[in-house]
Amino acid sequence: MTRPATPILSKDIIADAALELVEKSGDLQMVALAKHLGVAPSSLYTHVHGRAEVIDLARSRILENIDPMPPEDDWRSAVERLLRQLATQYSRHLRLLPLIFATSFFNEKAISVYEPVFNSLLRAGFRPDQLRLIIALIDFQALGLAQGLPEPVMTENIRASLPGYTASVDHSQYSPSTSIDFSVEVILQGLEARLKASAAPEQTMKSVE
Repeated sequence: MTRPATPILSKDIIADAALELVEKSGDLQMVALAKHLGVAPSSLYTHVHGRAEVIDLARSRILENIDPMPPEDDWRSAVERLLRQLATQYSRHLRLLPLIFATSFFNEKAISVYEPVFNSLLRAGFRPDQLRLIIALIDFQALGLAQGLPEPVMTENIRASLPGYTASVDHSQYSPSTSIDFSVEVILQGLEARLKASAAPEQTMKSVE
């Protein structure tokens, strides 16, 4: 019996099917995934170890759409590129987000997306112990940007009793694009201040010497 020209299953096929299933149902279970693919559940386990790996493969498929970052990027450009692209990609797969943020990274290809940012931060002088904190900041901000803000609630009672909230609604300039621009500006300014604060003690020590 000859093998089919196109494999019935592969990790990419499983990942794409997982994205389709989550988009339809908002959840991912191995039995449902096998049914969606038209195969026996046992067939999946010849390619993946379980649900967590499938979720990680789906995450990798999303991250494949991120444009490669120039290795020579300075840290500001690298952080901005990553934040903007993650927010864009996450916004296209909102129902998958709760799953991927509850699952560890396994796939080296997915982790490699962050490598240029790690390297640019190191070159700039950020400490190694700060790197994952910075990436977490970017990732969680991208998650929030992708989901956006719900429509504000306003009643006469709220308007009378909550002036701060009322002002935020009345003068809101919120839009996805302004939100991303504002987030980029605030994160870059905050990291710049952190970098300068870390460098200050070293400069003081050199001046004393």
